[in-house]
Amino acid sequence: MDGDAQRSAWLESLESGWRRELQAQRSAAEEIWRTPLAERLADGDALRVTHLRRIHDRQLFAVPVDDDACRLREGDFLCLSRDNPHAPTGKFIHLGEDDDGIHLWRWWGEMPGADSDGWVLDRDFIDLGPRFAEATRALAETVRGREMILPFLMGETGGETEGEAFSTTMDELEEGGPEDVSWHDSQQEAIAACVATQDGYLVQGPPGTGKTFVLSEVVRRLVERGERVLVTGPTHRAIQHALEGCRKLLPDHVRVVKIGPAMLARGVVEHFESYAESGLIEESGACVVGATPFALWSEFTGLREAEFDTVVIDEASQVTVMVAVMAMLRGERWLFFGDDFQLPPVMISKDRAAPETSIFRLLKDRGFDTMLEETWRLNEQLAAWPSATFYGGRLTCRSNLHLALDPAPRHPALLTDHAVSLDIGDGDRSTVRSEHEAQTVANLVRELIRGGVRPEDIGVITPYRAQAAAIRSVLRIPTETTSLHRRITVDTVERFQGQERDVILVSLASARPDWIRRLAGFLFQPQRWNVAVTRARRKLVVVASRGLIDTAESLADAGDPGAVCFSSWHREAVRDGCLAPDRKGGG
Repeated sequence: MDGDAQRSAWLESLESGWRRELQAQRSAAEEIWRTPLAERLADGDALRVTHLRRIHDRQLFAVPVDDDACRLREGDFLCLSRDNPHAPTGKFIHLGEDDDGIHLWRWWGEMPGADSDGWVLDRDFIDLGPRFAEATRALAETVRGREMILPFLMGETGGETEGEAFSTTMDELEEGGPEDVSWHDSQQEAIAACVATQDGYLVQGPPGTGKTFVLSEVVRRLVERGERVLVTGPTHRAIQHALEGCRKLLPDHVRVVKIGPAMLARGVVEHFESYAESGLIEESGACVVGATPFALWSEFTGLREAEFDTVVIDEASQVTVMVAVMAMLRGERWLFFGDDFQLPPVMISKDRAAPETSIFRLLKDRGFDTMLEETWRLNEQLAAWPSATFYGGRLTCRSNLHLALDPAPRHPALLTDHAVSLDIGDGDRSTVRSEHEAQTVANLVRELIRGGVRPEDIGVITPYRAQAAAIRSVLRIPTETTSLHRRITVDTVERFQGQERDVILVSLASARPDWIRRLAGFLFQPQRWNVAVTRARRKLVVVASRGLIDTAESLADAGDPGAVCFSSWHREAVRDGCLAPDRKGGG
């Protein structure tokens, strides 16, 4: 097959993949929409709201009726209807919530009146087919797409570096970074290579290795030489976080602007709903612009004709190839920051004929990537297992933080001095919700607070929305420490990537062997488990049932790769004496 035929086949595979995925997403959404409201509410896929109030033409305020099980979060696409999501009044983006209610930004449809009853917010399916199709045509037909991006994606080009720029940057980094920061060797290499690349470069950032700090330093140096830089990523939250890191390092006169709806906690970055409103079209000179890949192809944002020197994609391991292409078409060089051993893109279809789903996984190990090797978050005990399992034993620790409670704790899982604790209970026949584990987590939380840990420094991770709701419900019970359910983040692994806390509690909930076997690919997915156990700075406590531990061991013995990964973590925890003192460990 000649070169043109190979490229045509690659493009056809890419297009068939995104079309198949969009159809799977549509089918999944419609199946949820067909279920009764009570079931959607119980599963956390819908939320009843009341007291609607228009803030301005595009922003709406709504008060939840009952949010115990709700898993609708900042950045989600939602539709508002009278319990008929197939015929919504309007489509909105969840901007965030405060103590009074939820703020929504309208991107399609009508703003409703102030009727108080009967309104329901449902998860929405966004048909990106027209934008994907346009970007696919641009990849095939434009000079940048056909002659630069496509050969880069297919492995025909990549890794071209300007040697003098690399050497100069390395020399400067040896002298120290901002505020006399001493850069680690791998950080120096990553920064210099990103600055000197003539096409693209990847930076792998394992947990706590300063990925955002490196990204910000790279952007600072690009801006210093006069570049206009686009920062994008899979979510508004990821983009906002990266922009705030850039803002800290850049001079005040350099503009850092986010285009699109402003999330509530928007920090120090300028926000405009459209590119025209920002004034950057008329301004020359260096700047940093943040926008989602979809906003780049939106008529409303005014970014369709925007051009940049360098495109920076953060959390690139969660970005599909097609979504990355939408951003890459706007720049001459492309920098990818991520970690393929953390969560991949959320995909519903299983189209194995298409190119790799993650742009980071597609491009990694082609000779133009650097892994950051020094973690500032994890102490040696917390870093040992992920380093050996995922990162070739290359992670070194700059942190020596450990948990110290005063008065001393009473709960067995907190008595061990080890940074990792495992609390194994007999459990019950639970599947997605365990009242026993929810109570155990609540007891641990109260012991931690009693010992001096702030609620805001505690995070709870669980695989299931139902278990998160059960834990929040127990935390809602009035005690000497009120409002715990609002002050402590209780969420799924997917929502916790990129976050950290002093103490992380993980509740796995499931105890019934047949259920665990059916969901083994989800429960024991190595990337998901890696994220769950690497969010803590001082202490990690895993609460699990004997049924789950035994089933995982059985699956591991049969060769299930996810269960092998999980069981290796469990066996190391038991071997290192991390089991709660009054529990009997196996393995």
